Amino acid sequence: MGILDGKVGIILGASSGIGWRIAERFVEEGAELIIAARREDQLAKLAEQIGAHPMRCDASEYDDVKALADAATEKWGRLDFSINSAGLNKPSMIADITPELLHEVAAVQFFGSYYFMKHMANAHAAGGGGSLINITSATAIMVPMGLSPYSGCKAAANFVTKIAAREYGTAQVRVNALAPTFVPTAMNAYGGMTPVDDARVDLDSSTPISEAFINETPLARITTVDDCADVAVFLASDLSSSITGQVVPVDCGNHLMRLPTTG
Repeated sequence: MGILDGKVGIILGASSGIGWRIAERFVEEGAELIIAARREDQLAKLAEQIGAHPMRCDASEYDDVKALADAATEKWGRLDFSINSAGLNKPSMIADITPELLHEVAAVQFFGSYYFMKHMANAHAAGGGGSLINITSATAIMVPMGLSPYSGCKAAANFVTKIAAREYGTAQVRVNALAPTFVPTAMNAYGGMTPVDDARVDLDSSTPISEAFINETPLARITTVDDCADVAVFLASDLSSSITGQVVPVDCGNHLMRLPTTG
């Protein structure tokens, strides 16, 4: 028996990293999935591994996200959970931001977040309720330098998560955000990392980036994709049936201190 036995849902941004591990973990707990992302080759690989249904979806395209929600409704007649783990980070100091960079990040992280909440929450509501989870970032809780395009959009997603929780509450749709700190994945590549699989990157504890985060984390360890997947299981399950409108840092306490910098 798994915590998610009998539940059906969507994971967008499942082609690598946190989304990939969440998909693996949900199947381990008994869920049936549609996995979605832009990279169809990666989706096919994951789908074969875990037995999920792959579907190409560009998070920045309104019609793509609507088609994803419609596919779930057509397949199952309902949607129990939906997770948006689509990510794009292009660091820049505000003084150096170009319109092209800002628009590229916002298309996925700001507009895409809105599209996802609208289409998935509507599908949840039509099917009697469910759990919508936005993967945001602890950098949207702290005040990092050089990350304003990414963190600004994630902060907006955190706030709209709370509004969506109010607007869809009477339809029994729960809307929460899971906000990781730095997690060793391909998107967060630094020196000293060695790829392990499509979800994980091995990070030696003696590297400057790992030491910096350990020193700024009360639990004195690096947050992993497994940490994120475990919290996602909880938020998608009936164990969290009273929880909505929350931004949950998954960061070993890093948001209580600061986002470190390394020389």
